[in-house]
Amino acid sequence: MKAITTFLLTGVMFAVSTTASAQLIPQQRLSYVLAKTIADITMDTCTAGGSLISVHVVDQGGDTIIALRGEGARPHTFENSYEKAFTAMTFGRPSQQMEDEYIAGDLMRAQQADFPNVVALGGGLPIRAGEEIVGGIGVSGGGPAGTEACAQAALDAVAAQLQ
Repeated sequence: MKAITTFLLTGVMFAVSTTASAQLIPQQRLSYVLAKTIADITMDTCTAGGSLISVHVVDQGGDTIIALRGEGARPHTFENSYEKAFTAMTFGRPSQQMEDEYIAGDLMRAQQADFPNVVALGGGLPIRAGEEIVGGIGVSGGGPAGTEACAQAALDAVAAQLQ
């Protein structure tokens, strides 16, 4: 009986010690308010320059936090802005780099461009809080250089909030 009790107590202690060492992983998350601010600044910056755009801001899981389609923006810009945001968040770098490597014939990038929701087009930037990627922003409708500049202006405007 004593051997069974000792065995059971050892098993319970092992289970408790294993469970006690498990813990949640701290993670920063992009709030709706900050995502909306980023999207609004991007929209205002691009439309002030005459671009008819759509904007998506996604979280670190690729889910849309906010999506805007500006007045007069073509229908395809909405889906493209999501894919640019998703691509930038997924790979942790501007989607323009994916496009550049795809055009240069990088086989790995060519294969990755076939992944669902990934697009090899400029206009997407990762959103970082320090070194952690907390989301992505994608802009479509104003040409890659212009849309990326609008997104970067928004990220620069909220840089202090992303620390």
